[in-house]
This record gives sequence, structure tokens and C-alpha cells, in this order.
Amino acid sequence: AWCESDAVTRVLSQIPGSATVYHDGPGHTLYGNNACARTHINRYFTDRTLPSHPTKC
Repeated sequence: AWCESDAVTRVLSQIPGSATVYHDGPGHTLYGNNACARTHINRYFTDRTLPSHPTKC
């Protein structure tokens, strides 16, 4: 699961302007199985809009 953790916090702090979508489930199938996350991913790739923090799907 990609959730709040020290590792996620460290990565986000090292990349200015970064964001993440938190979810409870496997990460490698996220796009195909999570409509909420898919919406945020599509929005980023089409118009570079990052999700607000914190975004949970």
C-alpha cells in the first residue's frame, strides 16, 4: 500500500512541488483498479495539475 510513512515523507520533501495520492492497496495495479487515482493521474498527464495535499483514494 502507498500510504503515509516516513519513506513517503522523505521522498516528497526531496522533490519541491511534488504530491502523492495515498491509497490502501497494491501499487502496481493502481491505474487499472482505482478510478479515483486514475482521475488524478490523467489530470496530471493532460494538464499537469497535481492533487491537493493530502489526497486519499
